[in-house]
Amino acid sequence: MSGIDGLVAGVAAPRASTRPLSNLDSELRFLARAVEAVTSVPVDELEADRAARVHDELRALSDRLRAYSARLLACVEADGRWAASGAARTFPEWVARRGGASVGSARREVTLGKALAGDLPAAREAVAEGRMSLEHAQVLAQLAPTSDARRAALTSDKADRNEAHLVTAAAQVGVDDYRRIVRGWAAAVDTVAHETEHAATVAKEYLYVTRRPGGVDIQGFLAGENAETLTTALRAVTGVPAADDVRSPEQRRAAALTDLARLVLDRGLGGAGGALVRPHISVHVPYDTYTRLAAHPDDAPVILEGPDGTLSRPAELDDGTPIPTSVLARIACDAEITRIVFGPDSQPLDVGRTQRTYTGPQRRAVIARDRHCKYPGCTAPPTISEVHHTRWWGRDHGTTSVATGILLCAYHHHLIHRRAITITRTPAGWAFTERDGRPITPPRGAPPGAPAQPNPAVSPPRTGTTTEASADDCRPDPARTPIVDGQLALAG
Repeated sequence: MSGIDGLVAGVAAPRASTRPLSNLDSELRFLARAVEAVTSVPVDELEADRAARVHDELRALSDRLRAYSARLLACVEADGRWAASGAARTFPEWVARRGGASVGSARREVTLGKALAGDLPAAREAVAEGRMSLEHAQVLAQLAPTSDARRAALTSDKADRNEAHLVTAAAQVGVDDYRRIVRGWAAAVDTVAHETEHAATVAKEYLYVTRRPGGVDIQGFLAGENAETLTTALRAVTGVPAADDVRSPEQRRAAALTDLARLVLDRGLGGAGGALVRPHISVHVPYDTYTRLAAHPDDAPVILEGPDGTLSRPAELDDGTPIPTSVLARIACDAEITRIVFGPDSQPLDVGRTQRTYTGPQRRAVIARDRHCKYPGCTAPPTISEVHHTRWWGRDHGTTSVATGILLCAYHHHLIHRRAITITRTPAGWAFTERDGRPITPPRGAPPGAPAQPNPAVSPPRTGTTTEASADDCRPDPARTPIVDGQLALAG
């Protein structure tokens, strides 16, 4: 081993589990020399695969160093002498001024350091050993130790909800999917805190309509289900652009907002006098959660558990945002309910060969299972995705069923056909294989954008079937209206 690989490996090599405090300065000087040596290597002299490998190693080292640095801040804050100068009102502000960083960045680093130093010992060990990325740890620090009930869950001896479980989940998914997992976990283990957080978020809603020369400037913020209602309505009105439509997506959304307002005025839907049409949003909710709510609407459980005592899932919107039981109760009060059952013997909504395209209910079931484009490394949302027949309709006499459908964004849908990629159903999800037998996998280290495995916090394995994609015999799915479904779907 020589050159930059040797330098990086030399810095990364473990030496001892503990160090005498007096050696810290010499270690820092060694580190500074190593950094200078590594960064002096001309980047343009590296081949692409070698550059990628070195980047991965440097990022892993950087994560470990930054986690240690964050823990140092926890020591400084606990000491209290930082406030003696009076130069900063808060510790994050003091950190930001000292290092020239933004207050937001300093606040995230302080939060991480306190969590790793106290509530998240397993995460601290995982980051120090390079088994957990810094971003995963930041997500956990931001969302997990935020209430007494959640801290109790972290230290629980129940393997479906403790810290070790969440640390294991971090190694299986990218950061975006991990954030959804931890949010769902936080909602499930402390419904009271979730209700309070939701109310605080709703209280921040606002809408500014400010007159400007030639028009108005619109700025605002909507929370949870309110945001989903607006975006769903805008997408429904926007539709698919015509071939000669040269407007940008932003311009088409602006026109859609005007169309929505015109629709209300033209049809007399304003006020209490009109026959109002309910907005069509949907919610994923496990059946046992719904039945518990239906039987005891005023007695929501503090922890969402199934009949067998295992942690259940909270109700979720399409993007995985969990909603409080109070919001679920309101939506369920006046909603169309669709039940979609997942299990080893269930193939829901299988209509055989009577139709080629996927119907609305079938598309909802596929979305409920896949949640985003399932091509390795892609998390494109259902709104820009299509349902693909994994068994070729013409050659294989494949059926239009949920079992043989998979959610793919338009780009990867065309790629599947262009390269004749084989798609196989496995207990862990979907496996993609090139024509020559090479597997297609997410980038090393499950970076942001890597597809979700079955949610290790709440999802049981699903049954497997082997399917194949072949020539371009799959038409784009015309049912593009975004709808969220789960084991029970509430369209309100």
